[in-house]
Amino acid sequence: MHDSAVRPLTRLQPKEKAVIVALAGGRDFQNRLVSMGLNVGSEIEVLRSGGGNGGPTLIATMETRLAIGHGMASKIMVAADTLNCNMITESSEG
Repeated sequence: MHDSAVRPLTRLQPKEKAVIVALAGGRDFQNRLVSMGLNVGSEIEVLRSGGGNGGPTLIATMETRLAIGHGMASKIMVAADTLNCNMITESSEG
């Protein structure tokens, strides 16, 4: 598997950067994330991983730091390189 593969946010390690490519939840879930400033195309950096114990993941996006619970983080799909993200976003919009 290539490093830029799409994967859940829970799979990233501290200091890894990625771009959100999909939100795999319902409308309320998506609206909640958007209200927190997280949307498809948002660039994020993992500050602290929830690890295997199901704890929260601490992320940074622009000037904001957020703690995302394990359940929510598992529904946020990310990719490490923007070329891959652009291809996914364009193909899903078509």
